[in-house]
Amino acid sequence: MYHDYAINEALFHWQSQNSSRPDAGRGLEYIQHKEIGKRLFLFVREQSDDEFGNTMGFVNFGEVDYVSHTGSQPMNIVWQLRNPMPDFMWHKTAKLAVG
Repeated sequence: MYHDYAINEALFHWQSQNSSRPDAGRGLEYIQHKEIGKRLFLFVREQSDDEFGNTMGFVNFGEVDYVSHTGSQPMNIVWQLRNPMPDFMWHKTAKLAVG
């Protein structure tokens, strides 16, 4: 499980895959995505399965831009959403931070 949650309606904390590091590969691409011409989009779901065992769908929060990171393998990245999420959505996704 990743440690992903909304910080507020415009910022999202996202934890990368365990192999990502800021000085090489995918981790460096996350940091430099604008400079290298990559567009990144954030898709979020609250849980993987619903109460009937069906796979839950993802919600597209839209295009994001790199703000900052901490750590390595995995990296904890803060993304700026280009379009803030609705109030009810950010409160729901903020709950992901506590379980």
